[in-house]
Amino acid sequence: MARISFEDNNDRYVKCYVERDYSFLTDTIMGDKENLTYYVEEDGVLYGYKIARNIPVSDLYEDDFYSVRFYFVNVDTLHSEKQEKNMIRIMEQLNQEIEKNNGYYNLRIPTHIVDLIRAYNQVIASSIFCGGTVEEYIFNKKVPDNNKNGLKIFLADNDYINLHKDRLLEMTYQSFETYQGQYHISNITDYQAGKIYENWIETSLGGNSHDLIVMAEHDGEPIGFVTLGEAAHSVEGILSAVSQQHRQYGAYKAMIAYAINYAYRENKSFVTSTQFDNFIVQGAWAALGLKPFYSIYNFHVDRRIKK
Repeated sequence: MARISFEDNNDRYVKCYVERDYSFLTDTIMGDKENLTYYVEEDGVLYGYKIARNIPVSDLYEDDFYSVRFYFVNVDTLHSEKQEKNMIRIMEQLNQEIEKNNGYYNLRIPTHIVDLIRAYNQVIASSIFCGGTVEEYIFNKKVPDNNKNGLKIFLADNDYINLHKDRLLEMTYQSFETYQGQYHISNITDYQAGKIYENWIETSLGGNSHDLIVMAEHDGEPIGFVTLGEAAHSVEGILSAVSQQHRQYGAYKAMIAYAINYAYRENKSFVTSTQFDNFIVQGAWAALGLKPFYSIYNFHVDRRIKK
């Protein structure tokens, strides 16, 4: 038996995972449970979910797109009949809401909570499996800087980003040309999928973004970057790109090492995520000591009114 509390939130979940103590997350979820879309409590266990409109994707497709995230307190990661019945109960309620409120839904299902998966399989019909992501972390470990081949790694300021923005956008678009995310996998959304990531890239590098940006230079030329989001308990690697002409210099690994050491100095975990099948990136992370701490299946459910 492995009792945990769970929220699909890297910053909060990694704190509990590292400490092997879920009381912080338990208190957080219980204190905010009235803001969940729906929840059930029984014998000290909470099962719930929250539906949120995905505004950027809705605007792009000119339709209603939603994300569904699950919340649990004192749930067992192993199967039990009683727990499965409550999982079916919340999944049936979710299904009713989906059928009543027409839209396109992305259900983010944690892979390590088996009874939620069992309930999903019994209740939700006509969905699209769109792959998944693995979330990885490292905490309280300093790593070698990996600045080989004359690389310069540093945090860029807004003036630097604005000066080189066109170059950064160009290398990012090139890096994402062959990217196959969940919206590419869905045959319903693939026609606009590239634009989703283009908009994300432009927002991340825009002047209004609060992300930190780790930059790699070679011979004074920007050849790669990683954007970082900093929160209470973690520093998260969000978006990265390396110039196709300079990939032999090891810039990506050096930038991730810089980010890990930045998090180390702040006494925070470094966390990041990628598609299940992005083995090259996961290999670089493994070499630096990152380990997985949870993963997500993406299931899409299309209940829009056909035009």
